[in-house]
Amino acid sequence: MKKIIILACILFSLRVNLSASTITFPASALSSSLSERGRLSSLSFNSNGRDSDKDTADDLFATFLALVVVGLGIAYYWLNTVRFLDYPYCPDSSPADGNYIVRDRSDCCRNRFSFDTSLVYVHGFGAGNETRFEGLLFPYVGPFFENLALYNFQDGETFFNKKGLRDNLKLGGQISLLQTNILSANLLIQYSTWFGEDLRKFKNGYSIGLLLRSYPIDPLVLEWKIATQQYRDYFPLDWDLHIGIVQNAYEFFASLKFFGVSCSDDAPDSDIIENKNDTFMGFSLGIRRYFSLF
Repeated sequence: MKKIIILACILFSLRVNLSASTITFPASALSSSLSERGRLSSLSFNSNGRDSDKDTADDLFATFLALVVVGLGIAYYWLNTVRFLDYPYCPDSSPADGNYIVRDRSDCCRNRFSFDTSLVYVHGFGAGNETRFEGLLFPYVGPFFENLALYNFQDGETFFNKKGLRDNLKLGGQISLLQTNILSANLLIQYSTWFGEDLRKFKNGYSIGLLLRSYPIDPLVLEWKIATQQYRDYFPLDWDLHIGIVQNAYEFFASLKFFGVSCSDDAPDSDIIENKNDTFMGFSLGIRRYFSLF
């Protein structure tokens, strides 16, 4: 009897262990299988997300490129229809045609130019002359040349003395952004360099600027030009606020001038810069002549 009881206990124990093993094994396998499926599903989802983001970026870039091409085409067509009268407020102009800039008139010029010269005074920097030749050979591009020659008399130099010369030469061109009588805008891109004993570090740079003009009402001309020059360690900035009165092909004008020079922290000492950001104010009085070539 005792042996039977012991044998029964052993069989019961084995049954329990076998049952536990049977239950535990499938559970672990199922858990492992589900975990693997989740991981694979996650990897698949992330891969699809990356592909979707790439497709979206490609679509946005293609849309942007198409808008740029269409915009350039419209701008070219719009600017290419521009024509110019002989000068602002020319008698041939009528209210329907505009003050200076007209459109689709075969009897008007596709180009316009101007030449001006002025007396300039910039307090603390010098006095002298500024000469400029600019124009649009076609309605959308043309030359823009400038030369500013000032003489500094603070140290007692005589007029036209080489020691007191401060000359800024700019050679380049302009690109039309907008051409209307109420507002025209041109982008200026020029080579720029300075001459003068105290400006030896201002050599062989470039200038980027913006020229805004308006012909609001006979005989007024309004103009604002701002440009920054880039050299290795120095960054001159100049702007010119201009108002003129047109008489036939001539314009008599006055302007308020601002000239500033900033430099990097590592810039070597310069004779004209006492602080990191020096500014000079001045004015000019001059005359401009409008004309066309063909």
